[in-house]
Amino acid sequence: MKLNRNLLKCIGFITGLALLLIFISYFFRREDDIYVYDSLSVNVKTADIKAEPDNSLEVLFFGDSESYASFYPKYLLSEYGYSSFVCGTAAQKVCDSYAILRNAFETQSPKVVVMETNCLYRELKSKKDNPDQVMNYLVDKLPVFAYHSDWKMAARKLLPKSRDVNRRKRKGFIVRKNVIPYKDGKYMHKTNEQLDIDAEIASYLEQISTLCKEQDAELLLVSTPSPKNWTYKKHNGTKAWADSHNVAYIDLNLDENIDIDWRTDTKDGGDHLNISGAKKVTAFMGEYFRTHYTMTDHRSKTDQ
Repeated sequence: MKLNRNLLKCIGFITGLALLLIFISYFFRREDDIYVYDSLSVNVKTADIKAEPDNSLEVLFFGDSESYASFYPKYLLSEYGYSSFVCGTAAQKVCDSYAILRNAFETQSPKVVVMETNCLYRELKSKKDNPDQVMNYLVDKLPVFAYHSDWKMAARKLLPKSRDVNRRKRKGFIVRKNVIPYKDGKYMHKTNEQLDIDAEIASYLEQISTLCKEQDAELLLVSTPSPKNWTYKKHNGTKAWADSHNVAYIDLNLDENIDIDWRTDTKDGGDHLNISGAKKVTAFMGEYFRTHYTMTDHRSKTDQ
């Protein structure tokens, strides 16, 4: 009798837990049904963009940490008058770039969408690659398992808002002033070999390109200076994709005019730029925007 009573309690607990997960999953289900790798980052960055005045941003930058270490929106605004926002996130996958961009187009009409290319060589794994069929089933039926990081998002709402405010003031850029030189010399060794962009990643990149065309925005691929991450093989692979899809591509690892000084312009030995290097990259981008697109100088609006 006692055994039966314990069994009933166990069944009741499991049933109650299952019902609770089904109920919670209703609130975690993504309305757009777009696959994302990091739900928390997508939600945070989407909230940042939605906090900006509608149709106020002319340039949106995407990518992994190379993007928010290299593109400096406040500097771009002060020196050139162009409004922008860095939508990059740590280790950003291109599927997340696509999801954030889809959300951004709901309130913004950027003229240029810049993809920093390091994220194009980050492995993209979907649930199809997960050998655990039980987890795959749970992900399909109970989105709370797929978007577990939304629990963190819920917790963040209970915390002070100062961190969000400061991040939004910087327009997604992260200031790094420390200096650790890169000392290993030339790293872009010319070759005809190429490292092709993975087919699944290329598929998302094509969706981004199509979305930009539908929204009358120009897609621009940019490889920011990074001895630790970039190679000539990656350059060739990216250029091949860009040429075949009629998309503009800039590789700043090959442009000596940008004048990166690896003794002073990197924060971590050639992985990421510090603020000194970011200003040089951003100045280059400002000149490029000025000569290739019709942009608005928002400084004149402020002065009126």
